[in-house]
Amino acid sequence: MIYPELPLVIFTVLAQTAVGGYIIMASRLSAMGATFKQRRPIVLSMFILWAFMAVGFAASTMHLGSPLRAFNALNRVGHSGLSNEILTGSLFFALGGIYWLADLFKVVSESILKLARIVVSIAGIIFMAAMVKVYLINTVPVWNSSFTYVEFIGTVLMSGILLAYVLLNLTNSSSRELNVKLAILGVIIIALHLIVTAWQLVNIAEITTSIQTGASHLASYSGSIVTRLTLLVIAAGLWLTSAFKASLTTKLGVLAFIAMFIAEIIGRGVFYGLHFTVGLI
Repeated sequence: MIYPELPLVIFTVLAQTAVGGYIIMASRLSAMGATFKQRRPIVLSMFILWAFMAVGFAASTMHLGSPLRAFNALNRVGHSGLSNEILTGSLFFALGGIYWLADLFKVVSESILKLARIVVSIAGIIFMAAMVKVYLINTVPVWNSSFTYVEFIGTVLMSGILLAYVLLNLTNSSSRELNVKLAILGVIIIALHLIVTAWQLVNIAEITTSIQTGASHLASYSGSIVTRLTLLVIAAGLWLTSAFKASLTTKLGVLAFIAMFIAEIIGRGVFYGLHFTVGLI
């Protein structure tokens, strides 16, 4: 049932992961300073973030039926949530790409690069805010809720931070202290997300419209929901273990990210599958 929305599942999860990963990696780069010997590997590894954005945007155009329709969607910037999402996402992608090339080829000073990282981070946050607003639709009770913020921001924080953690360790640009801090932060966020998700499921089960109930829809996705929550717990365990096992940090980190990413793909599929309106349509 989630396959018609698969392009949007891919777009939202990849974009949110890229934004979260970028903010952490940009912060790490700025903290290192201009002479740190591992700066270039980190900058090179940020290509993964832009690849995520490219694949995500390509997937989103599939949902529109034709890539050319993405340009038509820009006609209602300021009035349409979708138009705002495409514009802010494009700005984040473009500004991030320009910054990345400037840092990669060292065409400007470090002070300008630090400012650029902040600007791109702000663009990413605005992009995420615009993305959430697309789904705050009055006639769709499951989406028109503060839980949508939790759903989307949760992916930014969990999947994004974990991706940055993996890339920093793959490039030998992290430290044991930083690994422990990021892992503890990530596990706390995952734990809070699990608690809020349980609250959200109870809330959805209580939704009743003229012809549909949230409980019946949840029953259809119970297997996916349990699988997702289990994968999040596994990801948390692997992530925390990796931070204290120096010899296995990278391997366990990669496994944790795989589990996390699959969990978020499943969770986003459930999110779209729970789309039902308050009326008869």
